[in-house]
Formats: sequence, C-alpha cells, structure tokens
Amino acid sequence: MTRTFIAKAAMRAAFAVFALCAACAMPLAAYAQREEQPSPGAWTDKVFRWQYNPSNKPAWLSDDQARQLLVDASKEWETCGLRMEYAGETNRASGVMDGANVVGWRPDLPSNQRGVTMGRSRAGQLIERDITFASARAEFERYPTLLRKVIVHEFGHAIGLTHSATCNDVMTLAADCPRADPLKLPQTPTPHDLERCHALYRDRKP
Repeated sequence: MTRTFIAKAAMRAAFAVFALCAACAMPLAAYAQREEQPSPGAWTDKVFRWQYNPSNKPAWLSDDQARQLLVDASKEWETCGLRMEYAGETNRASGVMDGANVVGWRPDLPSNQRGVTMGRSRAGQLIERDITFASARAEFERYPTLLRKVIVHEFGHAIGLTHSATCNDVMTLAADCPRADPLKLPQTPTPHDLERCHALYRDRKP
C-alpha cells in the first residue's frame, strides 16, 4: 500500500518549508499593482528532476492521461533554458520534505487552493520542491484548460518563480484576478513569465 498523502501534521511542520501558491485562475484587467516577490532561488544545474505519485488522482483522468498532462505542462518551461526531467513514479508523498521532488494529488486541500508548491532553498539555490494538486475539484473536470493552467503555474513555482504582478500571466495568483473566464486562461508561459524565468536562469551554467 502506498504511503498516505501529505499528513496534516506534515503540512504544519515548521522547518524551512514554505508554501508558494494557491494556484491560479486569472487574466483580464490588470489589478492594483502588487509587487513581484524575489525568487527563493533556482536549480544550479538548470534541471528540475521530479517524480510522480499517482495516488488520489482525479477519477475522470486515466493514469496515462494524468501523467502525460503533467509531463507536457512541465515541458512548457524548457523554453527558458532549463530541463524538466520526469524521473518516473514513486510512492513517496508530495509535501513531505524528504529530499525528493514529488508531484502528486490530494483530495482534501483547503478550498482556496487548487494546487500548492512547497520546498526548501538555501543561499539562492533550490534544494527541494514538491507539488500537490487538488484532485476533488469539479471545476477541473468542467474546464480542463483550468487544470492545465494550474499545473503549468505550479511547475513555475517549482523552478523558482513567484507570482506575477499582471493579470494575464500563467504565474498570476488566482485571488488577485477573480472572475476570469476559465476557457481563456493562458496554457503556456507568457512573454512576461518567460522574461522572469530567463532572468533567473540566464547566467547559470548547466
């Protein structure tokens, strides 16, 4: 039997763990200019290696569909010069700081979170990033484009990006840009998203 997904105690653990996102909903009209927070760091070798735990995935997605959706969405960030490397399945739980980068699902994320990225960094270097998606949200089945946008958004956090200060980016925070049309959400990083990503990785050597 696989390990249970993100125990509540682990979510409260207070050792250099930070939650980065309650993934998006967004575009339309710029919102009151919020500052873009500094990045916690980047992957020194310009590679994000991650494993996938399929437990608790949405029932309406097949195993292959869910895995391919994650892999394809992660690859969108390779445009800015780093490699997104899928390293196979695992029974490790996402959200537990155990040295592995794990992507998974959880049916009981708080209602204000479509996805969450947690991790550790030190001196501008990322050490670990785990991503967990809310598997019980009916809106994901109604609007698959919303789910894909959320996945691309969370992988953006996994490579060190913080929330965008404009309402038409993939890295926009949902709460800042309500009433977005889920059928018109960006499915790929925007020029502004990529500009920020390039700035983070431009001078790093693989």
